[in-house]
Amino acid sequence: MSRFKHKYLDLRRLVGELVLAILLVVLVFLLTARFEVSEWLMEWAKRHEEYELDDLLLSVLVVGPVYLLVFAYRRHREIGKLVEQANTDVLTGIFNRRRGMELLAREVRRSHRYHRHLSVILCDIDHFKQINDQFGHPVGDRVLQSFARLASARVRDLDLIARTGGEEFMVIATETSGAGAVELAERLRSAVETTSFGVERAVTASFGVSQLRPGESYAALMQRADERLYWAKRGGRNRVSGPGATAAKP
Repeated sequence: MSRFKHKYLDLRRLVGELVLAILLVVLVFLLTARFEVSEWLMEWAKRHEEYELDDLLLSVLVVGPVYLLVFAYRRHREIGKLVEQANTDVLTGIFNRRRGMELLAREVRRSHRYHRHLSVILCDIDHFKQINDQFGHPVGDRVLQSFARLASARVRDLDLIARTGGEEFMVIATETSGAGAVELAERLRSAVETTSFGVERAVTASFGVSQLRPGESYAALMQRADERLYWAKRGGRNRVSGPGATAAKP
């Protein structure tokens, strides 16, 4: 069974336990109110004052809800952590491909509904296999981490970034036309080119940009961005291919 499948099953179990705990609290409250259980318990405790049962009942009534609140809070934290792990790329800390595709599909629906601009930028680190072969995979991992931090720091808060493959990343540029996304991609390209990644060679990246068309699916949007990324790499790498860009496909 895959790691994601395990996380999915754990998440379902935790949600089920939390829902059950809440239902039990509600059920006890309703039964207590319906059958006047609290008054019956107090009368019963008065008849057995020598055992100081009223103090015991008070302790149960106080400790019980507190325990349930602590239980619910811990379960909520665990569920949140599992959800974050399921949505996050372990190496870089940004969204993984699965979550990235979900967010892209959501943004495409929103863009069509409200007639807003939406663009996608696909970027690929040039000759990344050579970096791994020459310096080793640990160095390659640090390059990926540095690239993710650099890109995350240069996109807007409205934009979304995900790692979609080994050395491939995606930026979902919300409320952005194709021309605006090309400008953003060019800024990222320049930043990568002028940044030292701790290896004794230049690190560059290629970018493919596409803008959502009326009625277009997120798969078609991704395909056009991927095609333009291919043209950027074929055109010599370290360049941007997209609407109005010099490396765009004729």
